[in-house]
Amino acid sequence: MHDILLSFVGNRDPHVEEQELGPVLSLLQAREFSHVVLFCTGASYLERGRMVEEISRSGESGTRFNYVSMELQSPIDYEEIYRELRRSVDQLMPTIAHLPHRLSILLDPGTPQMQTAWFLLVASGYLEADLLQGVPPRFAGGAYKVRTVDLTHDIFPGLTIARTDGTGVVAVADRAPQGWIGEPDTAALDAAGERAGAGRWIQSSTPDIIGSNPAFRDVMDQALQLASYDISVVLAGETGTGKEVVAGLIHSSSPRSHKPFLAVNCAAVSPSLAESELFGHEKGAFTGAQSARLGKFRAANGGTVFLDEVGDLAPETQAKLLRVLEDGLVVPVGGDAPVAVDVRVIAATNRDLGLMLQKGTFRQDLYQRLAQMTLYLPPLRERPEDIPLLLRHFVDRWNAKYHESKGLAEETVRFLMEYPWPGNVRELKNVVEATCAMGRSSQIGPGLLPPDVRSYFQQDASLESITAAIPEDGLDLRALLNNVEKTYYERALTRTEGNAERAAKLLGINGAAFRKAARERLGIRWREPGEPDTCDQD
Repeated sequence: MHDILLSFVGNRDPHVEEQELGPVLSLLQAREFSHVVLFCTGASYLERGRMVEEISRSGESGTRFNYVSMELQSPIDYEEIYRELRRSVDQLMPTIAHLPHRLSILLDPGTPQMQTAWFLLVASGYLEADLLQGVPPRFAGGAYKVRTVDLTHDIFPGLTIARTDGTGVVAVADRAPQGWIGEPDTAALDAAGERAGAGRWIQSSTPDIIGSNPAFRDVMDQALQLASYDISVVLAGETGTGKEVVAGLIHSSSPRSHKPFLAVNCAAVSPSLAESELFGHEKGAFTGAQSARLGKFRAANGGTVFLDEVGDLAPETQAKLLRVLEDGLVVPVGGDAPVAVDVRVIAATNRDLGLMLQKGTFRQDLYQRLAQMTLYLPPLRERPEDIPLLLRHFVDRWNAKYHESKGLAEETVRFLMEYPWPGNVRELKNVVEATCAMGRSSQIGPGLLPPDVRSYFQQDASLESITAAIPEDGLDLRALLNNVEKTYYERALTRTEGNAERAAKLLGINGAAFRKAARERLGIRWREPGEPDTCDQD
């Protein structure tokens, strides 16, 4: 019988504090599992998961670790978490359907919304598993304890789960899908682990690639051609053109697709922390290093590291990166023993690396090592025929998420096709979401476009005449004002490079009030200088 544990990775993994193990490690000390499947909601959580594995293996554990990549826009959105978790479970279960197994789920890691999603999957009968709740030593008389949450059908009579085909409810299930719990005839999970190497693999969906522009399609064809070959690639192009999406496409189409894909925003990493972020550090290596860290290269071993905005790396970090790429060896900060790593590097920049080479601000030898092949992603203004396709895609995704039937009026589409899109596809996505949030109908007019877009057409009398008009079907004034406020908050943070105090002064607002409104009411996420790359996830 294979005892298989499923769990999210949270902010308390691998350790709560220096002397206290996190939820997953605490459970692994109390119980033995043949396989552990860790659901990671971003690069930092995958790194935490790999640290859990490394610490567990130091105790001579024979447990196999597998990883599921589950990207979330919000760690507190009930519907998104439930939908993505169910999709991930649906993809995972066929690999173990033929094993004699017993599933257990650790509820502790993650946000309350993540715990609720596990709870619903099991309570509804969609997934047959034991729900485990850990009790930390400080609440259990000095020793870690674990209890199984008792979910009987008497407690939840009639609770069912609706399954959909993306357009509506097509069936209702009141028990686990057939074939999930059955007699074995293969060792599918072990085989998947062997293919990935040491039982490690990453599951993720192929990113959306939308566009019919010939130049754009040519770049996509080249990306797919390069995917099969283990060479370094530089993706050049303006901000928002989808460089990370293309990097994800290359990875997911490559022989490394079952291994980690980790992205590093080099522009957001301070020079003093860059080496630790990339290559890890030992405990006590510097002030604040209360525990060891793997770093992105070791966490992504066997997979792909995506270095976004690589042109922003400090010269000293460029030199250390070159040594790692040349030797395949990483020395953590504060350590002296090199660790072998095998990663493919895809780099991206919106800066002119050729000019930086001439000025000596980017190393020629590092550039030659990174740019074995360079792909240029065209800006959105050079492929206007793709704008209606992208608009439809983002509107459809909005309607599917919120169960609405909103749309854009023909005049709105015309304005959006004339807009130059300095932020490219990323900006277009944000504009669609802001417009759908404020509109109520299937024909949302240009008067509800965000201020940045409307201001571009200020010389256009036809738009000026309707910016303060009330559409015939009405509007959501609260949402409109909220969007205007959010726009100014974001502009201020951009101008001050994430410094909330300075941004608050620009708007004449108290710093504490600015932070509270931005995070809690407006839902703005940003990193202040020196702030670690984490999200609000327990």
